[in-house]
Amino acid sequence: MKVLVIPEDQQLDQYIVKPVVEALLDDLGLRARVAVLPEPRLRGASEALDREVVEGIVRDNPMEDLFLLIVDRDCDRKNHEALAKQRESEHTSKLIACLAWQEVEVWMLALYKDQLGVRFTDVRAECDPKERFAEPLLDQLGREGPGQGRKHAMRALKGKWQSLRGTCPELSQLAAAIAARITLES
Repeated sequence: MKVLVIPEDQQLDQYIVKPVVEALLDDLGLRARVAVLPEPRLRGASEALDREVVEGIVRDNPMEDLFLLIVDRDCDRKNHEALAKQRESEHTSKLIACLAWQEVEVWMLALYKDQLGVRFTDVRAECDPKERFAEPLLDQLGREGPGQGRKHAMRALKGKWQSLRGTCPELSQLAAAIAARITLES
């Protein structure tokens, strides 16, 4: 199975979404090659959720079995939920949309929830958790390496997948959507 992840910011988000998707697929018992969309370079959720952009990505990558559109919810200030559902409905056979609550950095933060000094429900409720929580965490962990330290920070995923999945319900919903899609194809 070939899976192409479409994030809103490949440069930084790839270091979070790729290992999370790999762990999720492994948990489902699916053997898959996971890649993050290299081109076109997307600049934010509005572009990643654009009808023509998504249509072009799906059209230009016919060898992919599944597309995972993973963008930040951002407190739904710009109607990301409805747009994600719309893109999914336009490509029902190949595309599943997932909105990270509120940003994909929250998935990284969940791996360090005991070190944040705040309740994790407050982290998930914050509309801008990247600025308020992730940036300080990355400063603390070190920003060397790919993704301004995100790749290094995500090494903590090993052994913490079940905790992350339980902490961030959108990942369980994504797993269920993938499992349902695979069952339909069988």
